[in-house]
Amino acid sequence: MDKTNPNLFYGAGEVPGAPGLKGTRCGGCGRAALLEVPVCPVCLSRDVKPVCIGKRATLTRFSSVFHSADGFEAPYVIGQILTEEGPSTFAPILADAATLKQGMPLKFSLIERGVTGKTGFAYVPQVPDPGG
Repeated sequence: MDKTNPNLFYGAGEVPGAPGLKGTRCGGCGRAALLEVPVCPVCLSRDVKPVCIGKRATLTRFSSVFHSADGFEAPYVIGQILTEEGPSTFAPILADAATLKQGMPLKFSLIERGVTGKTGFAYVPQVPDPGG
């Protein structure tokens, strides 16, 4: 898979639990951090392992962008998300801004970028399970 930014996310099958954001889990304190880092940013332990995080997240803030950038045709939505593992980051959101609400659940999704032919990612609203 040719990714838009291989440093930010894992594709399916690259690590257990993928696809999702690249992260690190500390063996000392158990906290997760975004990206693959050599030292835990919380306790400074070097006992860290790469993990897939951010498969599920909560939308904390969002805004519509009206200027095309990096393969995204305007208008598009960018949002601040809180991953289920704890780290927070900004990510593209594939939804109409009128349908979004703070606190709504999101899920990680791989997307094909038609212009570049590369695979990227975005978050999409998580549809509630009708069965409960």
